[in-house]
Amino acid sequence: MNTNFAVRAGILYLVIFVINFAVGTCQTATNPVRGSCTIFSASAGDKVFFGNNEDYYRPRTYLWTEPGTNGNYGCLYLGFKDYSHQGGINEKGLCFDANALPKSKLNLHEELVPPPNYDAPYENFVIWIAVLIMRKAATVEEAIDLAGRYQRNNWYADAGGLKYQLHLADAKGDAVVISVDQQGELAFTRKEPGKRYLISTNFNRANPDNALDFPCARYALTEQMLDEIQNEDALNVEYFKTILDRSHEEGIFNNTLYSNIFDLKNGIVYLYHWHQYDEVVRLNVTEELKKGIKLVRIKDLFSGETQRAASEEYAMSILLLSVSVVLGTILVIAAIGYIKKHKFSMMDK
Repeated sequence: MNTNFAVRAGILYLVIFVINFAVGTCQTATNPVRGSCTIFSASAGDKVFFGNNEDYYRPRTYLWTEPGTNGNYGCLYLGFKDYSHQGGINEKGLCFDANALPKSKLNLHEELVPPPNYDAPYENFVIWIAVLIMRKAATVEEAIDLAGRYQRNNWYADAGGLKYQLHLADAKGDAVVISVDQQGELAFTRKEPGKRYLISTNFNRANPDNALDFPCARYALTEQMLDEIQNEDALNVEYFKTILDRSHEEGIFNNTLYSNIFDLKNGIVYLYHWHQYDEVVRLNVTEELKKGIKLVRIKDLFSGETQRAASEEYAMSILLLSVSVVLGTILVIAAIGYIKKHKFSMMDK
């Protein structure tokens, strides 16, 4: 092989790699991250648990409460700043979380009743369907009824498309994933009769072609581990924690920011920070709601040691990203200089 050709081909390959890296970095700021969020619910005997890994790249996560008033159930939520709900549990033991998906068409059904609006000063904004369900529903059956009752503009559809699916479970052991089918209609994937669990990751349970990741290794791993639960004794917080640990994400663009387990029968939240499963914060939903409205950074619930470990890992990921960008820029400049100097063209004589 001609040496000059090999060098030029290598430079071209490097330039393409750096460009793809830069494009991926920019897209991360606005698009769902590939491999985001593993959610599962399971029941056996008198036990019902719900598990979630919140996978994303923005480190600021929050917990807040909304006590019950005016016919609304009290709720505890988890998510990002500006009350960006990602998951939650209400006082009746109904809970939810969401998986990111590519956009799919959603029929708005303007012939249906308009959804209710938030209280002032947000009266111009409809209540997001997940929040409406948490406020008004006690069971999965009631949640399904609410989901289908209103015009679909309370799903926060982006230009007629939806980029997520909802996984809900209740204290009775029922569960459903609400997504959008190929015709743009709501689809309800129920936990099968006689089956102990339901799982959702980042492919549409009603339309697997609508996927960020399919087949999904996290789904397969979670399914394998949940299949091993054969009785009530085997279903416990420690085992759910093990599943969360084995399915968590680590990387420059995607980390498990927090993990949560909901004990739906007893209204208990088990919370873990930044895929560190050796420290847990245990919260009683009823007791937290009695304290009134609260907003707190999730990290502030944990020890200084756990906070420092998370901060150091995040700082290292930022450093690696910065070094990669700088080196990539230098290499591109060097490649351009080499190409100009040698009058490189794609057509080798």
